[in-house]
Amino acid sequence: MAWQTVLFVYALVALPVFVVLGLVAQVTGSRPVRRVAEIVVLSSAAAFAVALGSVADDGLQWATVVMLIVIFVGGLVMHVRSYSRSS
Repeated sequence: MAWQTVLFVYALVALPVFVVLGLVAQVTGSRPVRRVAEIVVLSSAAAFAVALGSVADDGLQWATVVMLIVIFVGGLVMHVRSYSRSS
């Protein structure tokens, strides 16, 4: 398995983990969980950016990349809005 594939799979797996951690942080109000969620989303974005160069060949992979970007941006917007609502 190529390292680009590993990074891409990590980026895919990290997004649902981020969503769950964000929900747990919202429900419990836990600052450490919120920080872990931020670390997960930032590392996922970095892994995705590195892996993006290797997925430019296949159309199905591009569709997956576009869907991942939409989910990532939507999750990021919801996460940022949750900070403004809780303050």
